[in-house]
Amino acid sequence: MVWRHLITVFRLLVAIIGIATFGILYVFPLYWLLVTSLKGKGELYQASVTLYPHLPTVEAYIRVLVERGFWVLLRNSVVVCMATVITTLILGLLVVYPLTRLDVPRRLRLSVLSWSLSLRFLPPIAVVIPYFTIVRTIGLYDNPLALILIYTLFNLPFSIWMLKGFFDEIPREIEEAALVDGASRWTDFRLVLLPLVRPGLLGAGIIIFSFAWSEFLFALILTATPQAQTFPVGVQGLVTQFEVIWNDMAAAGTIAMVVPLTLMVLARRYLITGLTFGVIREK
Repeated sequence: MVWRHLITVFRLLVAIIGIATFGILYVFPLYWLLVTSLKGKGELYQASVTLYPHLPTVEAYIRVLVERGFWVLLRNSVVVCMATVITTLILGLLVVYPLTRLDVPRRLRLSVLSWSLSLRFLPPIAVVIPYFTIVRTIGLYDNPLALILIYTLFNLPFSIWMLKGFFDEIPREIEEAALVDGASRWTDFRLVLLPLVRPGLLGAGIIIFSFAWSEFLFALILTATPQAQTFPVGVQGLVTQFEVIWNDMAAAGTIAMVVPLTLMVLARRYLITGLTFGVIREK
């Protein structure tokens, strides 16, 4: 009996130590990024390393957003990501609704789902040059619209499969009752289905926003001026040939990190629901 108690305590201690170690390894880089952004240049390059800023300053943030004009890149990222989320969810709904609520042949349904999934497995580096050529040909080079279209294409499979799980969980009897009461297909979709799949829409939207926010390769290749570049492209520009501007890079990295994290914290309930909805099915 005593040995069992000791083994239980030992396992609990190991679990606590493991969780604490993982937490430190995960949180400390974020903490160090924030601390570095709040240090002045004199304190940053002094001989002794400090774990906290003695004289906190927001000069790096002002320098990044105002002097370097990164507020324009931040605006571009927000516009591109929001447009990507809206477009991707609309297209996802247009694909998922007939696949799940109408009498579509099974072979067609499987073909569409397999095709959409194949887009997600396509490595971006393998298609960046063809996309660059297409974008240049149609005159969308250095235009945020090109990023919106490409981000939508790559995130559409995720939207389709996530929304499909939600639509599959909604009984058709609910729609049939609305149709019997005289509702049209559009009314049924707008007033019955959409409210029921709202957690899925919000969860998918947050994840799509995060994917688009952190995308770097296409934004680097398909844009050339600050009027179209996104925030990650501006951050990498702080690594110059002769130096790394640590203060500014830390400030820009903190800004880039805060936006999606804040969005996830505010909508964490919908995000968790969106990721777990439909996992457990009744047999």
